[in-house]
Amino acid sequence: MTGAAPGTSAGSAPSSPSPILFTDSYPEGPRKVVLVNGEVDYETSPVMSAVLRNALRESAEGVDVDLSAVRFWDCSALNALLRLRREALAHGKTVIVRSPSRTVRRVLGLTGTARLFRPPAIPSPRS
Repeated sequence: MTGAAPGTSAGSAPSSPSPILFTDSYPEGPRKVVLVNGEVDYETSPVMSAVLRNALRESAEGVDVDLSAVRFWDCSALNALLRLRREALAHGKTVIVRSPSRTVRRVLGLTGTARLFRPPAIPSPRS
């Protein structure tokens, strides 16, 4: 388990639960999958960024980020993902966004960055 466990705070305020939780992080072949749950904004994007960087270091080929449970996603969250992609490419790895929530899809679409986080195209065999 990476980051805060469900029901525990990942932020600095112990009196209220953090709006972001990492419910799971696990290897899948040569890649690492990170599930992000909650709200990713200026305050929580550094937590997400740290978890994703650790996952990148632990992977052979890169990181798949499942954003299906993200309820809020702002420009700081997008910037964290773009920085991770730049770091991944520098090490010959990739970052793929799996199942983006409607909120994430909207931001990726408006900024024209969705294509940067798709799986690489597999060339078709020639006949």
